Amino acid sequence: MVCFVVLFLAALWLHSIIMFFASAGVAVISLCELPDPVPPFKSIDLLIAKERVWLRKPWNRKKWLQTFGFFVGTCYLFVSCWAGSTMALLLFIGICVNIGCVYSNKAMGVDDL
Repeated sequence: MVCFVVLFLAALWLHSIIMFFASAGVAVISLCELPDPVPPFKSIDLLIAKERVWLRKPWNRKKWLQTFGFFVGTCYLFVSCWAGSTMALLLFIGICVNIGCVYSNKAMGVDDL
């Protein structure tokens, strides 16, 4: 699915219909059923556990804001790729890093949100 996202964003960036259809093909291929992997994936299991905890939480103001922020961030990413703005993409990356720092500070007890 990561290849689909990368190809889709590149298709938006370059306004390429061929890359768009290639990303659609990659999306279809990624939906095919594959056998389960044998080795343990601790980080993926941790991410899935965090997602399940988030899904079980009730819909309060914080969860609505997180959902809205994800939607706005995704739209901003698509529009900045379509416009071909490197500065807009760098701004998006900077905001994501800043949000990650805030959450890591909260986890370490440095900052209380």
